[in-house]
Amino acid sequence: MENYNENQPQSEPQQPQPNPGGGYYAPKPTLPNAAASLVLGILSVVTSCWFVGLILGIIGLVFGNKARAIYLAAPNDYNGYGMANAGRVLSIIGICIGGLYILYVLVIIGIIGIGVGLSEGADWFRQISSL
Repeated sequence: MENYNENQPQSEPQQPQPNPGGGYYAPKPTLPNAAASLVLGILSVVTSCWFVGLILGIIGLVFGNKARAIYLAAPNDYNGYGMANAGRVLSIIGICIGGLYILYVLVIIGIIGIGVGLSEGADWFRQISSL
């Protein structure tokens, strides 16, 4: 049986590029906490209609700010600033949506409370309170 890839050109494995001064370039490491910031930012937006999104957004923002501070201290030493920045932005969006959701819930609870207080159904509450 013939190998299907026999006629296909074989690509050679990528070798590190030589440095003009001698030796080879080492790949730059990714910023610490950059991936964590991005994942938490995405999760904060996805779960922003629950209180979990607000907490994840705050944690993601802290991780993103740490990664940003590390990058700004030594920008030539790390890769992944875009990932950390995207995580920060998504975390901020998740925090804003989560905060608006909490405000919405509080307004709805207030409206329901005022409605119950103004209705005749509040008489049972007044009777219990007077005991």
